[in-house]
Amino acid sequence: MSIKFEKVSKSFGSKVVLSDFTLELPDNGIVAFMGPSGYGKTTLLRLLAGLIEPDSGQIITQYERLSYVFQEDRLLDGVTALGNVLAVLDSKNGALAVEWLKRMGLDDSANLLPRELSGGMRRRLAIARAMAFGGDFMLLDEPFAGLDDVTRERIYPHIFEVDKSRLTILVTHDRHEAEQIADRLIIMRGSPLTIVEDLNLC
Repeated sequence: MSIKFEKVSKSFGSKVVLSDFTLELPDNGIVAFMGPSGYGKTTLLRLLAGLIEPDSGQIITQYERLSYVFQEDRLLDGVTALGNVLAVLDSKNGALAVEWLKRMGLDDSANLLPRELSGGMRRRLAIARAMAFGGDFMLLDEPFAGLDDVTRERIYPHIFEVDKSRLTILVTHDRHEAEQIADRLIIMRGSPLTIVEDLNLC
């Protein structure tokens, strides 16, 4: 179930983000995308998720269940932390929701609303929701923005050691983080976006 970008092009007005972009990704493991802000890494993820369509070329994937941690938390404002996780699960999976809140250090905040949480807590709640949903393919767009180093180190294993049989794509600006977590690091720059390094970290 590998993913293939085949000569994919995408522009927004006069800005060319991708031009005949070609890349093949594996069917499992952790792949990190790294590069300057504003050059198209998030566009790659949105294309993979089917949220936008390429102008030309094609993206080949057979994944059906996708989990996505956006740059924005995208929480339900009037629903508790527990309710936010339960919103992506069926009614029989309450224990799973509680488990992921605990893994993210939010078990004592289950009954709080998002506005009652700090920015870092909201970020961890967004991660808990995506992880509880599961999926056979995960997109993580700067998931640790705003989290301190101690918190990051504590939650890494819960995210990246849960199930290595699926593909996880991580967008990050932190090379140390990428090298610590990923099996493969793809460094991209330029407009249109170009791969300048493709490193196997295993």
